[in-house]
Amino acid sequence: MSAFEFRAPGKLFVAGEYGVVHPGNPAVLIAVDRAVTARALPVRRAFGVRVASELWSEERDYAPAHEGEAAQSREPVFLALDVLEEYLGTLPVLDLHLSSTLEESDGRKYGFGSSGAVVVATIGAVLRALKKDFSPLELFKLSALAVLKGNVRASCADVATSVLGGWIFYRSFDREAVRDLCAHHGVKAALAAPWPGLTLEALDVPANLDVVIGWSGAPASTRSLVAHVDEAAREGLVDLEVFSRENAAHVDRFASELRAGEASAAMVTLNAVLSQLRALDKAAGGTQPLGIETPELRAMTEIANAHGAAAKLSGAGGGDCVIALASSAGVAEAVRKAWRAAGKIALDVGVQASEFAHREEDTTGKRGSAHE
Repeated sequence: MSAFEFRAPGKLFVAGEYGVVHPGNPAVLIAVDRAVTARALPVRRAFGVRVASELWSEERDYAPAHEGEAAQSREPVFLALDVLEEYLGTLPVLDLHLSSTLEESDGRKYGFGSSGAVVVATIGAVLRALKKDFSPLELFKLSALAVLKGNVRASCADVATSVLGGWIFYRSFDREAVRDLCAHHGVKAALAAPWPGLTLEALDVPANLDVVIGWSGAPASTRSLVAHVDEAAREGLVDLEVFSRENAAHVDRFASELRAGEASAAMVTLNAVLSQLRALDKAAGGTQPLGIETPELRAMTEIANAHGAAAKLSGAGGGDCVIALASSAGVAEAVRKAWRAAGKIALDVGVQASEFAHREEDTTGKRGSAHE
């Protein structure tokens, strides 16, 4: 028997990382050419799904979540199988193997994500093994339902990126409404219903726009920083409603400029997005910056700026990556060389197209797009 495979790329935020946690707010992301790959193999065995992962020392048999079990404690692959079990009924007998290139063999993490990609890859591979046709929108919805079981605050932007690949524009949906719908009416009803606010769009960007990715040398502290920003809002140090509204305006303009092929204008707007993040960093910290932009991230950004690129930290900050947009291959190479000359780390990572790159989504007539 042959195995059925699905490859889900990791993500990096280009713009919108702190705004997209609020329903209705947009973000622009790229899929990186590092991924989680799931391989599902139908086998002859009495029953069950057996999971092997590079992260585990032994195979594990899937069992549906039992009553009272905290979903937050379940592995992402099992959350994915829980959703599939409800959607499809009893799962067939399968061996499922997970592998990942999102992290290095020595344990270094760059902030490309993992849990969302694991869920997307698992669901994609199992559906393929069952010969089930599915659209990008259906794969996104099933995967988002699984992710939300484990993290009720997840924006699901990483899920959207793993599904669509390439450059994507994503507008977050009303997660509370969708979770309530699923809890009261089940996965099939949630899959069939429109999701308020959701937009998935594969962006076509200017051909001369190059992406350069640098690593700060330290992992980010996403949950800690987001929690500190929330605390600063409660204390009145920042107005997240104002930030969210202004950030949405920047990101919408950035996406419009990319669609129009206006690379130079998009790079100016990206600098405005960074300025807003720096203001949030300063305000949320009170007496000193909170640490969203670390000295290393700032140094790498300024080096990229000095060589003609627009750059900013990617994600919640506190570590992980800088993403630089260059107007030509020559500028991109100059940034890489300047980072390395300064002892910084330029990653050999690019943008990855998705499994759906040449397929049509049926909700808007746009390639890989869905608006609800």
